[in-house]
Amino acid sequence: MSVLDDVKQVLHRVRVKLYPSNLPENEGKLIARTVNEKTLTYEEVCVAAKERGGYTGSLDNLKEDVAVFLRESAHQLCDGFAINFGGMFSISPNLGGLLENEHEPIDPEKHKITFHFKTLPPLNALSDRIEIISEGLADTNGYIMEITDVTTGQVNDVVTKGGIATITGDRLKVAGDPAKVGVFFYSLGSPNVSIKVAGNLAINDPKRIVFTVPELLAGKNFFVEVRTYYSGSEARPLKEMRTVRSKFMVKQA
Repeated sequence: MSVLDDVKQVLHRVRVKLYPSNLPENEGKLIARTVNEKTLTYEEVCVAAKERGGYTGSLDNLKEDVAVFLRESAHQLCDGFAINFGGMFSISPNLGGLLENEHEPIDPEKHKITFHFKTLPPLNALSDRIEIISEGLADTNGYIMEITDVTTGQVNDVVTKGGIATITGDRLKVAGDPAKVGVFFYSLGSPNVSIKVAGNLAINDPKRIVFTVPELLAGKNFFVEVRTYYSGSEARPLKEMRTVRSKFMVKQA
């Protein structure tokens, strides 16, 4: 039985999630990225070869033999040889960096050895046998990395009433129904307190928002929240409003 026939019999579906593209030329389109499974160890592959792949020998012997083979392969690569692994892929050593002229000696800091991996036709042919399953849009939750109070220079600590503050993070752009979305300072308690930033945002970008700090209640600590329908793409807003809340709390300076 050929490798191609064997893989066809036990084909595992590859899952992908869709992400909005932020590149100007691809605005409004989606990028598909594979949802990778765990990385298998060579021992786990040996177990699979025994349980599924038809290997009839001793599992312990197989693991030991593969370990020896991998160690020897590494030795041969370091000796300058390229290795063809059963016609499926090859690995070869490669020297990087540039030399000024033919007399310049090789400098290990400037000219480092790396190893190049190249797939070969039999392995490439398997891609036609793979079934792709789309799991739809990926989780588009953003995050708030920090808030900087321009008046004091403090980060993730205090904010000055009437001063300028800058939030940085990802997928933070405020978009959607103005009555629902915006930048808020949120405090837990009885009752909870939610204070919205009034007026227009000086900068309203996915990674940066700049605004004027409202008056907060004295003696209370507040989370910073961005409430938005922004998904990462102007053309595809979220169906449900998303709230991005900081992991830290701030208070009025």
